[in-house]
Amino acid sequence: MHASSLENMQKCYDRYIVGSKLEEQAQVQILDVGGADVNGSYRQIFAHPRFAYTAADIESAPGVHLIFEDPYRIPLDDRSVDIVLSGQMLEHCEFFWLTFAEMVRVLRPGGFILLIAPSSGPEHRYPVDCYRFYPDAYRALARYTNCMLVDVWLDERGPWKDLVGIFQRHPAPLSAEPLTEPVQVDPASIVPGTDEEEQTQGQLSYLNVLSDMHRSLTPRSYIEIGVRHGRSLSLANGPAIGIDPAPELHVEPPYTTRIFSQTSDNFFASNAKENIMVPIDFAFIDGLHLIEAALRDFMNIERLSAPGCIIAIDDILPNHPVQARRERISRVWTGDVWKLIPLLRQHRPDLVLAILDTSPSGCLLVGGLDPANQVLWNFYNPIMREVHGWGDPPVEILERRELISPLSHDYAAFVAALANTGDVPHVRVEALRRLVASTGAQGGTA
Repeated sequence: MHASSLENMQKCYDRYIVGSKLEEQAQVQILDVGGADVNGSYRQIFAHPRFAYTAADIESAPGVHLIFEDPYRIPLDDRSVDIVLSGQMLEHCEFFWLTFAEMVRVLRPGGFILLIAPSSGPEHRYPVDCYRFYPDAYRALARYTNCMLVDVWLDERGPWKDLVGIFQRHPAPLSAEPLTEPVQVDPASIVPGTDEEEQTQGQLSYLNVLSDMHRSLTPRSYIEIGVRHGRSLSLANGPAIGIDPAPELHVEPPYTTRIFSQTSDNFFASNAKENIMVPIDFAFIDGLHLIEAALRDFMNIERLSAPGCIIAIDDILPNHPVQARRERISRVWTGDVWKLIPLLRQHRPDLVLAILDTSPSGCLLVGGLDPANQVLWNFYNPIMREVHGWGDPPVEILERRELISPLSHDYAAFVAALANTGDVPHVRVEALRRLVASTGAQGGTA
């Protein structure tokens, strides 16, 4: 189970299962075809007691409840299953169209088939590896079995580049937008930790740095992920887009600002092309505080960036290991966004990284973006597998080494240089590179 497959199945769940009539049922029958637990399974997405989850495969394996004696015959009655799942199975099935026809046979009217298969990637025989799939393959399967392909998308993150399809026997009312969003924990509901666990640090507020950047860059296009109360978004002095599934504005944004109440993943998948008319000059990421979300936001913004674009990322320096937990247990919380620093240094040494000593928990500026670079997209899943194995933040992160003071002469010179770059984008990158060099850090290669 690779990271993007789990994320795509979660997207299927959020978009088509949540809020559907299936949630009104006391019990929902789920069949996972090829459901052996190999480095994880989809079961965690369908954890609610209403879901009766059956994992099936052609042989005994961890998590398997039902073994197929014939891979092309599902030993269940017609129209007996509400949701059929299958991920990373189709490529290993020699006559996959026969197995898919069986999935349609056991599906109840109004139910869903949620199908994920690779469109790319190296050979991995399990026990065979026969196919890679493109959208027309799913359209052909729908025609072959006389069912409806409700939705299909091709995920560009490698190496597998998942093809995701949602099928139904009969039409049913559907929403193109997810009906629920990730639940945000109210910090006030968390019992405070010790003084050390709740400490903050920084020579200057991150809001001051954002204000400097807006004033100096005068971006023609600004995008902000994680609007919250609107304080940072209100600093924009030109065309701006704010993205947050549940904004609670305490500060009125400028009239040139548009706010999209949705997740950033859904914005980039559905609304970005028609709403970002000018390549992005400046962006601020302050979203879910999880490494995979921050990385996806970075990847999507870079792809739409203008030459000389700078991305600022908040909460990059946890002040205590507790603040860096993926599950929030402290009021001051950064999650594991800090992993972006070693991740980008390792996999994108062409970028320039400047870590600012801002309160409450550091700010990272990234320059030298390349919209054509495919490294993060092509290797997203192995990168995620690697970074999820990292433990607590290293000493150099917790002790705030190699930081740039936002009160220093070098930082003031950097801001002044930005104000004089005009339409010479490479000068912005050089100014950022000089700022990094002034601290003795090595930018993208440290």
